[in-house]
Amino acid sequence: MPDSARPPRVAIVTLGCGRNEVDSANMAGMLSASGFELVEDPEVADAIVVNTCAFITAAKQESIDTILAAIDLKSASSEHELAGDVSVEAAGRESIDPLLAAADLKERGKASTVLVTGCLAQRYTRELRDELPEADAIVPFADYGRLPELLRSRLPNRAAGTLGPGPDGAAGGGTAATLAPPPAGPAADAAPPPPLVPVGRRALPLVFPAPAGEAFPARPAPAGPVALVKLAEGCDRDCSFCAIPSFRGRFRSRRPTEILDEVAWLASRGVSEVGLVAENSTSYGKDLGGREALIRLLRDLAGIEGLRRVRLNYLQPDEITPGLLEEMASNPVVCSYFDLSLQHVSEPILRRMRRGGSSRSFLALVERIRSLDPDAAFRSNFILGFPGERHADVRELEDFLEAARLDWVAFFPYSGEDGTSALQLDRRVAARTARARLERVQELQERVLAEVQRAWVGRRLEVLVERVEEDGTAEGRSFREGIDSDGVVRVERAATRPGDYLKVEVIAAEGPELLARRVTA
Repeated sequence: MPDSARPPRVAIVTLGCGRNEVDSANMAGMLSASGFELVEDPEVADAIVVNTCAFITAAKQESIDTILAAIDLKSASSEHELAGDVSVEAAGRESIDPLLAAADLKERGKASTVLVTGCLAQRYTRELRDELPEADAIVPFADYGRLPELLRSRLPNRAAGTLGPGPDGAAGGGTAATLAPPPAGPAADAAPPPPLVPVGRRALPLVFPAPAGEAFPARPAPAGPVALVKLAEGCDRDCSFCAIPSFRGRFRSRRPTEILDEVAWLASRGVSEVGLVAENSTSYGKDLGGREALIRLLRDLAGIEGLRRVRLNYLQPDEITPGLLEEMASNPVVCSYFDLSLQHVSEPILRRMRRGGSSRSFLALVERIRSLDPDAAFRSNFILGFPGERHADVRELEDFLEAARLDWVAFFPYSGEDGTSALQLDRRVAARTARARLERVQELQERVLAEVQRAWVGRRLEVLVERVEEDGTAEGRSFREGIDSDGVVRVERAATRPGDYLKVEVIAAEGPELLARRVTA
């Protein structure tokens, strides 16, 4: 529990995608600048912030489980069941488990406060308030600037004098009706403080003003050589299976100067690889005068001292221009790594998804990229069991996977999401059928991956070391492996440390891992 001898400890539990990781970094920076101590272990925290995901049913379940587990660290009863729109049935087990873990910590009296943020909090604000009273606040995007204030008001025995103001000198304003009510008192009727992000400033919900004397969004100092940086927020696409635009809002690009300042600050503190993330990175700049802004941004990033890799994530195939492909192929710091959002390859299914493309056009795109760089790496994801999917559509996907030889592929069974138009489609595919199809294409892709990996045996790569084991084996990634998403390269007896770049020769392939030895020439 917090006392006057130390600042309150806060643990942030992050679920979901890389965009959420950036959001949590910004939260951590804001809380640290406001006088809180950030800790990794929720077991030793006075307060837990659960940053949730609501992308698909499984992600919602994972989020709810985490919240409930944090609450269990706070008090005495661990029996919880959520109903309505965020019920266990609606949300799925994978999201609910982490919420349960947060609840458990609260119930055992280790953490006194649990705040819920993220997509689940935005999408189901009122439902969570009604069904999860043990959470001290359900905090939607508009109220993120109030996190320091909310924590101060809810932590017992807080040392108020040790907690300074937020990064701009005041806690941000918000929509009080969406939050769990604060303790009663004379201040309850006081006028709300000014917003953390000034009115009219082009800022994202989780990108906060820079601390005094700094020109970057508030975030903690990096802990390693790799960091994620957000390009934009929201999405303007109308995919029939996706609810993200309904709670993340319209697409908004960050100003290039903000991004460049943030990356330069990270590079000055030891980060040499940056992953650029957004709901849709290829839309970057369309609200700033045109998509050429992304090409100009990549060129400007190449001039930042200490930056050796830029990885561009979440590319929409119908928005990829020849100019962007050429820039990615020729820019010395941009990884030849193409994270293509394909979802399916059958034209009838893609049209039902409200997406463009086809097996033929996607294969042509892959071939075009390989004409620029034969070693280019590819990642994508596909949905199996979408309404109307036939055996012929699955066979077409299998043929595409055989021909395209993608490096990294993830498969998901279709998940009907609240508020999406796909819920109204006919010819539903049984869950058992969807799962069988997924397992079949997954087995095929595993065979493809094994062949792709074996083709690198005997070849050389440059590996960024991210971890060194006690026996001296280094683990890292080359240009081919994305951040926290793909395989790794393990280097025997490397005599190195995290942050180093090693020239290696691949000696074996084991599933998603490459085994290598260090070379000097």
